[in-house]
Amino acid sequence: MRAARLLSLLPLALACGPSIPPAQTLASLAEVMNEPVDDADESARNSQRVQTVVDNDSLMNMSRPEVEELIGRGDPCSRHPRCIENDFDGDDWFYDVGALGEGYPGPVPILIVGFDREGKVVKVWNLRTH
Repeated sequence: MRAARLLSLLPLALACGPSIPPAQTLASLAEVMNEPVDDADESARNSQRVQTVVDNDSLMNMSRPEVEELIGRGDPCSRHPRCIENDFDGDDWFYDVGALGEGYPGPVPILIVGFDREGKVVKVWNLRTH
């Protein structure tokens, strides 16, 4: 009977699939953070990386120093209208994911990371290009 119960849970476990470790998703994102983006396909691939970080909650509950160590320090949100539009504070961090390459006018994905008063990540937002 116990085996039958375990077998009944197998499809659910398989549907969830293996989760990607946060360190791996963040390392993948860090690789492209400042790399030139030469075309829309490359922008879409970077956007998929950002989406994976967001979907997996890879940054959630991390401290500012941890985020900075893993993907760099973002620009202050106070400089970007997207932050205000999405209810982020001026001291939250904004990232352009990739730099505009030669001949590619954009856009590139955007990642915004919001922190609570203790400096822990409590929300993230991304502008997808895929």
